[in-house]
Amino acid sequence: MTDAYVAIEGGRVVPARARSPGRTRGELVFTTAYTGYEESLTDPSYEEQILTFSYPLIGNYGVREERFESDRVHPRGVLARELTDDVADWLAGEDVPAVDELDTRDLVVDIRDEGAKKCGIAAGPNATEADALAE
Repeated sequence: MTDAYVAIEGGRVVPARARSPGRTRGELVFTTAYTGYEESLTDPSYEEQILTFSYPLIGNYGVREERFESDRVHPRGVLARELTDDVADWLAGEDVPAVDELDTRDLVVDIRDEGAKKCGIAAGPNATEADALAE
């Protein structure tokens, strides 16, 4: 089921699955870390950005506050190949839009080759491609 869209500067729109609903925009960046997702999500250096995880499964060891770098999630949005329910619920509780079921490796290659880009996310039952592009 497609109930989320990610619009990337240049006009590309990628369908996805909403894990935490909402609309947002920011600079599309990535991390290649395969552990430390709690640290990345609470790292103030990701403020105003849409964080893409290249590792395919985010959340395989739960969410533990002792790993937080700060008192809140800093990215404006999150993209992943697959998010566990623990992480998706945490992001929803923080009002951070998050989507999965998209090819993050492809996005990472684009960012690596072309640099960071503007990005919009529209996620939830009434999300449309136009909503993502508007962001």
